[in-house]
Amino acid sequence: IGQVNEFGIRDMILKLSAYRNRYYKAQTGVDSQAFVKSTWEKLAGSRTDVSVDYFEHDRWPQPSVVMTVEGTTLKDEIVVIGGHADSIAGFFNRQRARAPGADDNASGIATITEVIKVMMDSGYQPQRTIQFMAYAAEEVGLLGSKAIANQYKREGKRVVGVVQFDMTNHKGTENLDIVFMTDYTNEAQTKFMGSLIDTYLTDVSWGYSQCGYGCSDHASWHNAGFPASMPFEST
Repeated sequence: IGQVNEFGIRDMILKLSAYRNRYYKAQTGVDSQAFVKSTWEKLAGSRTDVSVDYFEHDRWPQPSVVMTVEGTTLKDEIVVIGGHADSIAGFFNRQRARAPGADDNASGIATITEVIKVMMDSGYQPQRTIQFMAYAAEEVGLLGSKAIANQYKREGKRVVGVVQFDMTNHKGTENLDIVFMTDYTNEAQTKFMGSLIDTYLTDVSWGYSQCGYGCSDHASWHNAGFPASMPFEST
């Protein structure tokens, strides 16, 4: 925890929100994903157990980005740490609209990027395979994560846990720092994540709320039968 750098997170948010938008059909949406991919590749350095790839989508130009850290003893079991990288861009003239998406969801991608940085700097080698994902096209129906989750289901991949970081750096509820969504999520896994907060972050408050619909990419994994959790910034 001491290796986490607040200003590294801020810098990633600023760089992502500097794009005019990250709309899934716009060139800027493609360019911003290239930036995410190159950033993660630089963090991986020369590690041979780490790879960064595009997950291409047939129906739109913006790819998803997947970074794989191969597990040691349980590498067939996969933990997914994800967030969406696109921005919503309104309803009209979307490919040219100004949509910085600093909170939604540069914040989540910045959080994930800092996790990667700490992991790479510490030389951590997980027992299970960890895949970090920056999804395309969340704002138009969870399309990127749905494509990945459904393909993993078809291929019989053993995804043992998924966490979604979508809007993580704005304190939106006065008396709670982290709010776990209870719909489209796995109750046991969410309780486990709450216990991690209690163990390692004793000054951080947390609670529960619900979206009332499949409000982010965790729902894609939940609907495909995988256990998912979503810690959020507010009720």
